[in-house]
Amino acid sequence: MLAYIALQPGMRAERSALADLLWSDRSEEQARASLRQELSQLRKVLGETVHADRQAVWLDEAAVTVRRDNGSFLQGFDLPSEAFEDWLRQERALDPQQHLRLPRPKGADRATLAVLAFDELGAPDADMFADGVVEEITGALSRSRDFDVIARQSAYALRGEPLSVCEIAERLGADYLLQGTLRRAADRVRIATQLVRGTDGHVLWSERFDDRIDDLFDLQDRIAAQVAGQVSPSLRAAEINRAGQTAPGDRTAYELMLTAYPLFWSLRREGNAQAGQLLDSSLERDPEYLPALALRAWVHAHQNTYMWSTDPAAERARALDLATRAAEQATDHPPTLVAIAGAYSQASDDIQLARTFLDRILGIDPNNAWAWIRLGWLRQYIGDVSGALEAFDRAERLSPLDPFMHQITFGRAAAHYRWADDPTEGLAMIEEGLRRHPGVVWPWRMVAAGNVRLGRIDVAQAAAARLLDQLPHVTIGYLKACLPPVAVHFDDDYFQHLLIAGIPN
Repeated sequence: MLAYIALQPGMRAERSALADLLWSDRSEEQARASLRQELSQLRKVLGETVHADRQAVWLDEAAVTVRRDNGSFLQGFDLPSEAFEDWLRQERALDPQQHLRLPRPKGADRATLAVLAFDELGAPDADMFADGVVEEITGALSRSRDFDVIARQSAYALRGEPLSVCEIAERLGADYLLQGTLRRAADRVRIATQLVRGTDGHVLWSERFDDRIDDLFDLQDRIAAQVAGQVSPSLRAAEINRAGQTAPGDRTAYELMLTAYPLFWSLRREGNAQAGQLLDSSLERDPEYLPALALRAWVHAHQNTYMWSTDPAAERARALDLATRAAEQATDHPPTLVAIAGAYSQASDDIQLARTFLDRILGIDPNNAWAWIRLGWLRQYIGDVSGALEAFDRAERLSPLDPFMHQITFGRAAAHYRWADDPTEGLAMIEEGLRRHPGVVWPWRMVAAGNVRLGRIDVAQAAAARLLDQLPHVTIGYLKACLPPVAVHFDDDYFQHLLIAGIPN
């Protein structure tokens, strides 16, 4: 029954068809009774991934694949039903290595990625260097937990088969495929990779990596980190685009959360508000959906940090409440843990709380660019300039086109302008960032404070006026209620500089 349902369009079968197929030697009443009994047994094993009503039986979307080779599909299984034997003969006559999709566990509606064997150009067949690289890449991507990665042995089962991208994706049950080629020359290695969409073979991302062959294992680690760091945001962007093509009323909790991301990282007041609304809808679909719960906490924290809030105390309390609720249930899902750490770092007065979650993320997935960005800001808050710059550099190496790049840009600038004796270099970096990221308002606060330190009061007052033009409600008292309480540089001198620049008390 499981095999038959899983191979039907939409993994849905009519009850009458199942009864006729599996118990063709029995009366209609007996066949239906047997169907009810077997359906009960199946639910005991697979739980809520099996659904039924009076007309049909269906399964949740699948992630696990089972390979069938050379006519051996369901080999050794015997059922005394002529209709079933006819169906089984037809299935076994299909091309070898087609796949049966089995139900995915409840809530696991994430995308599925397969890393295919890389072609090593000009190498003997027995050479295993490319296989070692792919194994490291697969492992690095698996630690992301933002999507499901098919086991390497399943992907390798199709090696050498004359199949199109779409056929490979269908047989593996993969939404996306990562392909690559590798070439060695003397002490250099070049790897070309591309991420393709399984439904049509469209290339979503491609990159070439050049490196030096020194220690073999170190090389494989470096390549895996670079590939994993760039594939993750590219795949996330593809999933956001896919989710956006679904009507809002039909989106799952996961899809609603995905469509909130671009609004959230825009660092615009209206975008943050819309992200919050989408996350509220996600939580209406599934009140216990932890990724949405944690991200909602971070959205509340952003309301204060970027000076959009009308009630800073309420926003902070809400951010901490949701972050704590998510933290109490969070396991090892880095995107959820990053959002918790982001909310804590911006809303809590306990710096170790945020640091604990960042350490936890990087222990699971050391290639998580967002965790490195948050760690950079946390270090900047306490004046650890070299540590902050190291974290921002690591984040950019991992994800050079990340949608949170403005956080790297202004994080570096903040470390330079705030903690240097002369803030001139840092201010130049901030002003360059404002040109690169038009529409971002909050850095004018840094421009105002930094220019007061340099005695350039006219420039500082012009910057404060730019800020107040967009955020007329900002005062010194408001900022004291809004800004991250763990940041030690938000001291009396800082607020005095802003007062001189023209921010009202």
